[in-house]
Amino acid sequence: MAPKWNLLASVALASMLLSPASASDPTVFDKVGPDQLSFSVDNMDMKADPRKDFYRYAAGGWLDRIERPERMVALGMFDFVLEHLKRQMNAVLEEAREKSRTAAPGTPLQQVGDFYAAYMDIDRINARGMEPLKPFLAKIDTIQSNDDLARYLGTYVMNSGDIALAGIVPSQDLVDSNKLVLTLVSGRLGLAQRDIYKEKDGSPRIEAYRTFLNETLVFAEYSKEKAAGIADLTIAIERRIEAARLPDAEAVDPRKGYNPQPFSEIQTEIPELDLKLMLKAANVEAPEILVKGDPQYFPALSGILKDYSLAEIREYLKTRLILRFVPYLGTAFDAPAEKLNKAIYGGGTQPPRSEMAQSLLRQYLGQPLSQLYVERSFTDETRMKAAEMVGRIHDTFLARIKTRGWLTDETRKAALEKLERLSFEIGYPQKWIDFSGAKVVRDDALANAMNLIAFDTARTYAKLGKPVEHESFSDAHSTLPIIVNAAYDSQINGFEVPAAILQPAAFDETKDAPVYFCRLGAIIGHEMTHGFDSGGRLFDAHGNLRDWWTPADAAAFEKEAQKLIDQANATEVLPGLHANGPFNVRENMADVGGINLAFDALNSYLAAHPQENISVEGFSPQQRCFLAWAQMWTNKVTDKALRAQVTSDAHPPNKYRTFAPLQHVDGFYEAFGIQEGDPMWLPPERRVHAW
Repeated sequence: MAPKWNLLASVALASMLLSPASASDPTVFDKVGPDQLSFSVDNMDMKADPRKDFYRYAAGGWLDRIERPERMVALGMFDFVLEHLKRQMNAVLEEAREKSRTAAPGTPLQQVGDFYAAYMDIDRINARGMEPLKPFLAKIDTIQSNDDLARYLGTYVMNSGDIALAGIVPSQDLVDSNKLVLTLVSGRLGLAQRDIYKEKDGSPRIEAYRTFLNETLVFAEYSKEKAAGIADLTIAIERRIEAARLPDAEAVDPRKGYNPQPFSEIQTEIPELDLKLMLKAANVEAPEILVKGDPQYFPALSGILKDYSLAEIREYLKTRLILRFVPYLGTAFDAPAEKLNKAIYGGGTQPPRSEMAQSLLRQYLGQPLSQLYVERSFTDETRMKAAEMVGRIHDTFLARIKTRGWLTDETRKAALEKLERLSFEIGYPQKWIDFSGAKVVRDDALANAMNLIAFDTARTYAKLGKPVEHESFSDAHSTLPIIVNAAYDSQINGFEVPAAILQPAAFDETKDAPVYFCRLGAIIGHEMTHGFDSGGRLFDAHGNLRDWWTPADAAAFEKEAQKLIDQANATEVLPGLHANGPFNVRENMADVGGINLAFDALNSYLAAHPQENISVEGFSPQQRCFLAWAQMWTNKVTDKALRAQVTSDAHPPNKYRTFAPLQHVDGFYEAFGIQEGDPMWLPPERRVHAW
């Protein structure tokens, strides 16, 4: 399955782990202003030299004035948008809880309100503790053979939406986007930061994870001795799982994750698991061809199943099950998670329960909750203004492709066809997914989660054998209308801009044109460019993985992309730690494309509206464009969170995004008088002009 390419780094989600704010907290605000990184000259440091340190020049005032709350590991513009969104969502949820008792069964109001009510009933959840999960843990004890294990793994996917050791799931075929295929996927890890597994025993982060597992299992009614042993076992197995998966820098290449093979051939790689029995749990027949996501994983899993006894595998599976449903087992489990978060990210505390509810509702009732949010908080006027911006950026991109001298006519024609067919949606879907058949009750939080997971996974498997119909704004991680993000999907050759990001300070139509062009406009350009980045360019106009490039054009593109890799690799983000060029290349390409498209579109707009082509507060429109971009990415982040991002996230650090993409815009040098020899100068031959 091709991933969606998002605007924001996942490490930003760490800042969602929040405790209540204090009155002096900059995240407490009635109106978005300079403190919340609405563009302002007050956020600048006029004493700094933009030719030497553009980041300091653009945002030094804010950096000096604003303190990052200890409860957050990162603070930037998008975090302020998230704070506002959470207050909007709390209002939606409280109203839903009050009205759900009398709402019609199966409606968004009933389902969201009752899910929220059940999850907020802390006394009931704490009193029940582990009891609701014990029948499911007992089922793991019935695994007495490898065939039992295969059946369980298939059932676990259906009932949890999680992957333990291995799973077979439907996904859109990369070479034929009109059909679904079955993909054999590797087991998920307990930690997103894969580099931690490579650390030696005794290192602070791996020991923090061991402590987390140990304490979580003790709260799950294991003895201290048994918990310690299972924690060691879990880390040992996950280390082997991690080592067998594609490295992150390779996984961003969709070709690496698309490995179709005959079903019988793949079965020989993992003789310990009967793959047909895994599929039987979903009432699916074995296909002739199965796609592997990680080419080397399943021989490695075979080794794991040979080296560990069924008794050990059962304990590992119980741990996976507990971690999957720990949010519904009581507040005692909060403390180990908070300690682990601090160890990895360097700060952050467990959020209020109402915000944890928001996160869970996004996973399980994302579209019904989004319906309630859109009805209450989003306007058609905002949607229309954003759509107008998309049109301008799209026209600018078409014009730029025609001027790319490095493209041959053949490849240029295909690129123009792809861009002309590119689709977009703004705010929310035209058609909402029907969740009315999912059962949600007011008094059982765990049952609600399991019912909703089973409903959605069954709905997904039922699509096999049918033509693919894209469900817009449905990705719980990137495109729900209630997510502050935007995302491009190669397999639909289109992108979606959720309602939640279309608010100040990300999008403020009361500002002058340079500000909203070089914020929302650059965001839109970023997503469009993903269709032509190092991975997106491998898909054609119809969303199929196909090489439509001449060899000469492909070589020229790779030469351009290498400039971005070299630039990132040469940038030290912490002492001894450099940005990850190969891992970040797609996002860096999208940033360069985004700001270039926004800048060109702005200049075109100003030519048509000369009355707006004036200096404001002493800065030209071109200067305000680049300053607005830089302030959008300004943030304060702990060193640990920054390190975690560099090692586990395809997005570059925010500080890098404030200036590095600008160095590939010729107008940036003209706007601030940057000349050869200045620290901000990037020689013309090292600038990327791919798109």
